[in-house]
Amino acid sequence: MQTWLSDRFDTARTRWAQFQDSRRGQRLLTGVRWLFMAGIIAYLAYQFTDIGWGRVWRALPTTPWFYVLLLLMYVNLPIAEVAIYGRAWNATARGLLPVLLRKRVLNNDVLGYSGEAYFSLWAQRNTNLGYREAFKTVKDNTIISSVASTSVAFLLLAVFFLSGQVKLLARYFPDETSTVAAGIAVLICIVAVGVTFRRAIFSLSSSLLLWIGGAHLMRFLINTGLQVTQWAVVIPEVSVGSWVTLLALHIVVNRIPFVPTRNLVFMGAGLELAGALQIPEAALGSMLLAQTLLDRVLNFLTYVGTSALDAATVDDREELDALSLPDEGA
Repeated sequence: MQTWLSDRFDTARTRWAQFQDSRRGQRLLTGVRWLFMAGIIAYLAYQFTDIGWGRVWRALPTTPWFYVLLLLMYVNLPIAEVAIYGRAWNATARGLLPVLLRKRVLNNDVLGYSGEAYFSLWAQRNTNLGYREAFKTVKDNTIISSVASTSVAFLLLAVFFLSGQVKLLARYFPDETSTVAAGIAVLICIVAVGVTFRRAIFSLSSSLLLWIGGAHLMRFLINTGLQVTQWAVVIPEVSVGSWVTLLALHIVVNRIPFVPTRNLVFMGAGLELAGALQIPEAALGSMLLAQTLLDRVLNFLTYVGTSALDAATVDDREELDALSLPDEGA
């Protein structure tokens, strides 16, 4: 079963790589990305014009804590993955941190999961691990990360279901109880399938998978706490329940696969929901706009800086020539 799944993954990856490398595929993917981004930007421009650009400008965050918390959230994922891949491959932080920062940039600014493909290719070229061996760890880590984030999302759903905030979603889900029940059932099914077919789906040992799951769960909890704190210090008059609801929307948007510029999508959805959550639209819009623009600046500086660092450093390759893959199914 595991061999069959691996062959399917390899076949799908090969076909996708051939499509991406073809002239038609490159043109189509580029056109779709630009069309999607243009639509989101046009919608945001309409929303900000409706709010008033002057109000948005005057409501820009002035507290330094906004920027401190932004930096902490920016490095949260790369640092967590340094610990994860360092434990899985016995690798050093010095060798992993630059490429994992670039992986974050690609996932956020190019296309969802493009960072994972880049990281797998990087591991093949710059370590003693082959693509297939590196891909196994990347695949398992990605699946566990998705399960952990989904668990946090359902936890938040349960919190604002109990607090009554879920009524805001009534126009999308007419029956609240059935919605939560369906969500819990889906989560149970995912866990059951994962446990039953663990050896067919995952390649890493059970103990390492549990450790990775715990690391991702801790990372998500820290990140959600930092995010709510950042919003609260900028607009303190808004209730915690409203921020938790907005946070749930943020998590859902971030879990949509293969979507470029998720932060722009979240900005549009957040502004649409601001009135129902009793959040000042101008303050929310300026805060999310500042966060998006600063994230882009950080992405540019990070990608250029880490690429230059890798080019100027000659010892990193030697540090990554003795990596080891953990035993499967241990």
